[in-house]
Amino acid sequence: MIRNLKVLIAAAMALMAFGALSATAHAAEEKFHCSVEPCRATLAPDEAVGTTTAHHVFVLKGKKNGVEASASFTCNQLTGEATSSTKTTSELTFTNLVYKNSAGEVKCKVGAAESVVVNFTSCDYNFKSTGGSTASAQVGLLCTTAGDGIDINIAGVLCYKVTPFTATGLGYKTVGTEALKNRLVTATANVTVPAASVDAPGKGNANCPLDEVSSAVYTTGNTLVKAETDPGGVAAEAWFE
Repeated sequence: MIRNLKVLIAAAMALMAFGALSATAHAAEEKFHCSVEPCRATLAPDEAVGTTTAHHVFVLKGKKNGVEASASFTCNQLTGEATSSTKTTSELTFTNLVYKNSAGEVKCKVGAAESVVVNFTSCDYNFKSTGGSTASAQVGLLCTTAGDGIDINIAGVLCYKVTPFTATGLGYKTVGTEALKNRLVTATANVTVPAASVDAPGKGNANCPLDEVSSAVYTTGNTLVKAETDPGGVAAEAWFE
């Protein structure tokens, strides 16, 4: 009987170990999936009527004229596209990025004033999938031309430039169902951008709310990631798991 008990315990431990390995393998996959290949992924704002969860907010803290100050930049939506040659991938690089207001104009707000224009120059966002289930996936700003960055212009003045960086804080989940074939991915962000990657070329200009930057945080609610055939533009499914 003791021998049988030992066998049962050993078997139970083996099953537990197998289950743990299976769970780890499943969690480790964390990849972007598409129902077609090649697949074009596009960024779009949350489509719920009256929602504010699609807003992209970039908060800078630092000093103005030697006094502690902060500035909050808000854009209603981010558009862009990425192409994957395969149905499954662990990263997507989004190009043709543009921040817009709710009317689709290339404008954002600083405070209540809609006087901000964001220019990505030669830069793209690279999104990694690993860590997405725990909102700790990596994002990188990649620029093909030396010296380029994201230019933040206020009332025609180049106030801030965000230069290439790598940080974590992206989260992904799937909405819709496989049965209805309407799945897409929602992405959230709570990213601490290295302060050293935010320059202030507009220092001293009255249009620029900060002369120096000590911290930078990028936050947003839901950004939808949709999929379609490339070429063709026929709607497809996208999911994350």
